[in-house]
Amino acid sequence: MASAFFDYPMMVHYFPDVRKRERRLRWYMRRVLNCAMLYGEVLVTQDLSGIMFILPPGHTRLTVKEYIKGGFLLTSLVLGHKKYVASNECEKFVADTHERLTEGRRHYYLWGLVTDPKAQRKGIGSALVKIITDKADAENLPIYLETHNKSNVTYYERFGFRLIHTDTIPGQGLDIWCMLREAGG
Repeated sequence: MASAFFDYPMMVHYFPDVRKRERRLRWYMRRVLNCAMLYGEVLVTQDLSGIMFILPPGHTRLTVKEYIKGGFLLTSLVLGHKKYVASNECEKFVADTHERLTEGRRHYYLWGLVTDPKAQRKGIGSALVKIITDKADAENLPIYLETHNKSNVTYYERFGFRLIHTDTIPGQGLDIWCMLREAGG
């Protein structure tokens, strides 16, 4: 996951020092997966080349207590005070935007999808996305996601997601593209 997210805009923003980024990303992504396993689902390919983490309807926003339980207590030490404050501002903006755009509707939150860079373009991500789209369709529920990489918009549109909002996180200069897939695509 760390190598796949190495150049992802939000992770570059959180971990600007290229020499320390991979180690810190491994720490950070481990905690994201802990949270996803505690409060949602983590789906992986047999060879671990693809990972998808989702949060279920009714629990698409984690509390500070839940993040701490997932292992994020030492985040301020890992990021440093200034980047810790910035990351909290980013995460709050992303969560508030998500909440506003979904207007209390029950939905799945596709929190993350990653394919090992060496295994990309082999259908691994598509196979994982199909699992959640099939599940959401069977339950007649939408799926929400956001990305900080514009090229991902076209990728997700192939699965029936549509762009519903774009923005720049105030004071951070990070762009965000928000997408929704209604049941049935």
